[in-house]
Amino acid sequence: MVDTLLIRLEKERPAVREWLLLSDQATSGPIPQAGVPGSDVLAEARRVVVLVPGTDVYLDEARVPGRNRQRLLRAIPYALEEKLATDVEQLHFALGAPQDDNVHPVAAVERSRMDEWQNLLREQGVVADQWIPEQLALPLVEGQWSVLVDGDRALVRTGPYSGFVIEVDTLPVLLELMREPETAPELVQLYGATVMDLQDLDVEMVDADAQPLEILARGWQQGPVINLLQDAYSRKEEWSRLLRPWKATAALLLVALILGAVTTGVNYSRLSSRQQQLSADIEALYRKTFPQARKVVNPRAQMEQKLKQLERSASGGGPEFLKLIGEAAGVIRAAKGIEVQGASYRVGRLDLELEAESLQILDQLKQSLDASGHMKAQIQSATTQAGKKVTSRLRIVGAGL
Repeated sequence: MVDTLLIRLEKERPAVREWLLLSDQATSGPIPQAGVPGSDVLAEARRVVVLVPGTDVYLDEARVPGRNRQRLLRAIPYALEEKLATDVEQLHFALGAPQDDNVHPVAAVERSRMDEWQNLLREQGVVADQWIPEQLALPLVEGQWSVLVDGDRALVRTGPYSGFVIEVDTLPVLLELMREPETAPELVQLYGATVMDLQDLDVEMVDADAQPLEILARGWQQGPVINLLQDAYSRKEEWSRLLRPWKATAALLLVALILGAVTTGVNYSRLSSRQQQLSADIEALYRKTFPQARKVVNPRAQMEQKLKQLERSASGGGPEFLKLIGEAAGVIRAAKGIEVQGASYRVGRLDLELEAESLQILDQLKQSLDASGHMKAQIQSATTQAGKKVTSRLRIVGAGL
């Protein structure tokens, strides 16, 4: 399992420029790859981080008293209004960790640009955990500036939450101006290859042969950063929007998986007359499926809560989720001696926490899932508990769904 997938976007247009995989267990440095990562790469990553073009992000800080987030978000745009070239109503504001003396790091981006990136990543099946301005992914050393020459641009990081992007032709002029005592850093570290004559400037050349995304990967791992996925663009808001069209369908499928009690073609007028018996059956099935539940007050409401938990854990979702869980539901319902303890979904795979009466029953379930022709199952772990019951993590991957 790879820890992080790092994706970098193009600066001129909404497109994926390159990506690389980062792992704590890697024995060699990551190798950047051009273009869009495949679905297998997306499924392998535990976390997805997107580096957005620094030319589209304005970084600054605002001194505003208080800690209430909603009040800060109302006040900060107008505290910076005179410095901004765009109407604050058209901008998305993201905050960094608050500093001393009521100072708050701020990133501002046009909402239209955020929407373009959001649509691009959605089309590519990318669900990101963080969007970060690329200049804040440069390596950070206290008292120093980091500069990355990348084609016709230079990315500059001047502090934990500060930086900018300039044309590379103006870089020597900037470095010359930095000789002024009031603004001069202790040292400037220049990353990447350059043909500019910098012999007369106080610059240390670093990793001239390294590719830009390799350098940004190193800096991102250092932190700190400002994550642009806040408020209207947060993961919570994104999943709420994605789940809304198929929430009712997902609820029905989850009921089928957990309870196995309602079939298509049921006459609802008959159900009404049998309401008390059905409620008792639902409670019995709920207790069987979730034996760890000590108190069952309202089985229907508690079942809906399980649905919400699954929605929050889903990191892919949409039609693929519905197809995969629907196919798995029938097989699991038919299995004997299997209890579902939990479930999560991420980009083409369904992970189930199970309790089986024996290893043989667990293996039979795996074979039944494989035999369906629509999915492949893999036993990630299996531990025999007291009484010979087995707790297991089972991964199901769609095959042609």
